[in-house]
Amino acid sequence: MNNGTNNFQNFIGISSLQKTLRNALIPTETTQQFIVKNGIIKEDELRGENRQILKDIMDDYYRGFISETLSSIDDIDWTSLFEKMEIQLKNGDNKDTLIKEQAEKRKAIYKKFANDDRFKNMFSAKLISDILPEFVIHNNNYSASEKEEKTQVIKLFSRFATSFKDYFKNRANCFSADDISSSSCHRIVNDNAEIFFSNALVYRRIVKNLSNDDINKISGDMKDSLKEMSLEEIYSYEKYGEFITQEGISFYNDICGKVNSFMNLYCQKNKENKNLYKLRKLHKQILCIADTSYEVPYKFESDEEVYQSVNGFLDNISSKHIVERLRKIGDNYNGYNLDKIYIVSKFYESVSQKTYRDWETINTALEIHYNNILPGNGKSKADKVKKAVKNDLQKSITEINELVSNYKLCPDDNIKAETYIHEISHILNNFEAQELKYNPEIHLVESELKASELKNVLDIIMNAFHWCSVFMTEELVDKDNNFYAELEEIYDEIYPVISLYNLVRNYVTQKPYSTKKIKLNFGIPTLADGWSKSKEYSNNAIILMRDNLYYLGIFNAKNKPDKKIIEGNTSENKGDYKKMIYNLLPGPNKMIPWVFLSSKKGVETYKPSAYILEGYKQNKHLKSSKDFDITFCHDLIDYFKNCIAIHPEWKNFGFEFSDTSTYEDISGFYREVELQGYKIDWTYISEKDIELLQEKGQLYLFQIYNKDFSKKSTGNDNLHTMYLKNLFSEENLKDIVLKLNGEAEIFFRKSSIKNPIIHKKGSILVNRTYEAEEKDQFGNIQIVRKTIPENIYQELYKYFNDKSDKELSDEATKLKNVVGHHEAATNIVKDYRYTYDKYFLHMPITINFKANKTSFINDRILQYIAKEKDLHVIGIDRGERNLIYVSVIDTCGNIVEQKSFNIVNGYDYQIKLKQQEGARQIARKEWKEIGRIKEIKEGYLSLVIHEISKMVIKYNAIIAMEDLSYGFKKGRFKVERQVYQKFETMLINKLNYLVFKDISITENGGLLKGYQLTYIPEKLKNVGHQCGCIFYVPAAYTSKIDPTTGFVNIFKFKDLTVDAKREFIKKI
Repeated sequence: MNNGTNNFQNFIGISSLQKTLRNALIPTETTQQFIVKNGIIKEDELRGENRQILKDIMDDYYRGFISETLSSIDDIDWTSLFEKMEIQLKNGDNKDTLIKEQAEKRKAIYKKFANDDRFKNMFSAKLISDILPEFVIHNNNYSASEKEEKTQVIKLFSRFATSFKDYFKNRANCFSADDISSSSCHRIVNDNAEIFFSNALVYRRIVKNLSNDDINKISGDMKDSLKEMSLEEIYSYEKYGEFITQEGISFYNDICGKVNSFMNLYCQKNKENKNLYKLRKLHKQILCIADTSYEVPYKFESDEEVYQSVNGFLDNISSKHIVERLRKIGDNYNGYNLDKIYIVSKFYESVSQKTYRDWETINTALEIHYNNILPGNGKSKADKVKKAVKNDLQKSITEINELVSNYKLCPDDNIKAETYIHEISHILNNFEAQELKYNPEIHLVESELKASELKNVLDIIMNAFHWCSVFMTEELVDKDNNFYAELEEIYDEIYPVISLYNLVRNYVTQKPYSTKKIKLNFGIPTLADGWSKSKEYSNNAIILMRDNLYYLGIFNAKNKPDKKIIEGNTSENKGDYKKMIYNLLPGPNKMIPWVFLSSKKGVETYKPSAYILEGYKQNKHLKSSKDFDITFCHDLIDYFKNCIAIHPEWKNFGFEFSDTSTYEDISGFYREVELQGYKIDWTYISEKDIELLQEKGQLYLFQIYNKDFSKKSTGNDNLHTMYLKNLFSEENLKDIVLKLNGEAEIFFRKSSIKNPIIHKKGSILVNRTYEAEEKDQFGNIQIVRKTIPENIYQELYKYFNDKSDKELSDEATKLKNVVGHHEAATNIVKDYRYTYDKYFLHMPITINFKANKTSFINDRILQYIAKEKDLHVIGIDRGERNLIYVSVIDTCGNIVEQKSFNIVNGYDYQIKLKQQEGARQIARKEWKEIGRIKEIKEGYLSLVIHEISKMVIKYNAIIAMEDLSYGFKKGRFKVERQVYQKFETMLINKLNYLVFKDISITENGGLLKGYQLTYIPEKLKNVGHQCGCIFYVPAAYTSKIDPTTGFVNIFKFKDLTVDAKREFIKKI
């Protein structure tokens, strides 16, 4: 081990990354007065209140567009899709061909959407400003008063559409040609086409088995409903295009329902199995609202709304006899064709536990099965088995029974998988979907009894929904239509319980305060979009400094400051504010050609020659072009250099370019411009001018604030403060590492606690922890702070404040003399920060501005490991005895250091989290206010990760930790103590740019020279076996490795019978 000075020094400045600095804003007294006077917050609050109304209008538009477009489709040949389905169903080996056909059909539908001239503007601000006004005016479904109301809402947002970026992205997915369930293309080609295909086969069976008279009777009874179509046409492949709109779907489902009614009577009369003739209903079109379906509200504002929504849901369930129909399915569990009822793979564990009382029975059966039938041996075979199990998306109940029986994995042969169908009878028990009584005198947030009443009802329905989900396969397989036709209808009807349950629970368990923030625009849609001097009066925001404090200035959009004052002075006088002059040349590869070659003003000003203009149009400067000419490329670069030297703003950057002859193509020149095209300067504005601008209401002034700027602050600055200060530090500006970005956002959080809980002056405050002596893992005595259980704390609090006549419990008596307590010197308000209005600023920055965006960190680490001699491995594990445990070993396998992180900084987090977990479980069960554990977890993990990060540099170490996506067992640890996955995410983020606050900012590991030892994956579950210096091993191995031989027990013998074990040994 070395001293760590030179470890990982080649992992500094290798890739750029983005961060957002979050700070509070404190308005000056004058600014706050003008904010109120000018109605700044009211205007944006109004937008917040009407945001959902605008979304509803846009959804109405999207819904109409989908219907209009789909109605016009008449040139897609659906027959080819269903023919591929026939082959797949018959042979089972046509999946790739079917997938390709489905993709082509989705693309064909998407093309219909995209070819409409309106489509390109449907997911941007133009939808609000250009399309919706006309849509509302000509929409006959809106009344005159509704048109007026909706028009006003659209006007309110006409210039403020940027906050809908995520919404537009989600809605664009509704039209996507990709294989995603939220797309209408997917709904048509994948979901409903499979149901239509299945029904076509059922109708053929009906025609084959019924007489012509019976068929004619069905048609005759439905003559008025058929709309001049025959039943044969309705169930023919060629007519599928008639049933892709919501109107067509409703018509089709109505016909299916009437055919089902006839066939039910027919089967009763003729004693036939009605399962053979059951037709399924198509799913509703994406975004469409079926007339009879229950819709979950956006949010609840009152108890009355909660009861109206829940009772509406229960009424829908009751009117459609959902409970009775589910019970009927459960009671008939032996009457279905078990070859054609499927268990979806993601539910194997839960079904296995309910049926066989073991989580792994079904998965074990699959592993043994594929191990027996697949060729190969060793790791290659193991990988094949793992892949086969992963790709096994569902198994029929018959198949599961056979697998479990063949491999003797259940000691009782009478236990069968179909008993899980009967499980719904136990879930529903004596439940009836009856209306819940609303009492306006009892508030849900304050009544545990009323909250429990709601929860108990929704719990039962939620459990029923989860039961339905077990059987809902999306694969094209031959299904028992009698089972699935009924199940899918029920599933669609109770699906809203997910959103409803979450909304009700969140409403009932809400905190006495609100963390909701609204974005403030100060009357300008581009507020703080950028900081460039040329954009100050467009974006209305500037940054100021004085006395080492930082300020945000916002211009009054209707009464802007005098430009001469904002221009400032070049010399500084006492008391002046420094105003940032932000210079940026953004996207040089586009901006430079536009300014000097393409724009009319640029051509007139810089007068490019015909030679330059013609060569540029012919792409002679691009190395990828067949007409690439290095001489012309150099001539163009020289032209650009000359233009930059006389540009009124860009000449101030002081560019230092390479000799033109050294550039191999234009990209090298653009890269040099990009790296030098950022500069911060300062000008000075007098205190008097700033105060005058405030008094005139022309400038809103805020201090950028966090606790580090408090006069009482004595500790080290937090990282966000350090980043903020060093954006403008001499060390950073000399060689840019930190760059201030545009698109800053200002938020406002309204005070929400009107009647705060106050610990009054003179009352006794009781500590929640106490000190105790305890031996560490090596037998040394240490002082540890332990948490007092909540019930004991309440006892002691009442005791010290003379609020209880009861005698103390034994445990409280033991603690009363060791628990610290003192008299409150002043009134202390609980959750004080929510008792007043508060402003916030979010400022994006770039770290390692000059580096590339990607760094191939995994390859770099592997190369580093191959070359390094003095390397260590930090093994990280977690278990029931340790929240997180670390072992450091050298390359010879010697243990260098071991450490349990149950206790950090003298605080016993294991006990604290265990106690908090128990309290939260009770709160969840009874829908009580849930205690804060997130902050405790993050505080604990932050301390642990800091210690591990120091070890990484100190020991020149890589990290080995459990891969929770591989073989992780459910129920293995208590939920709230299982902090490992959160730890993994936070560790990756920390090591992505590792900084130590106690190191000089210009030294390795300092703020401007952070180590980059990981990358940030798009999804944690897709990270694979390596994330930079972190390597993952299967979770099962970390506790099953023999320390002497290294043997790993990967076999699951626990539940195998003696015969099965003998068979296994024979194969070795």
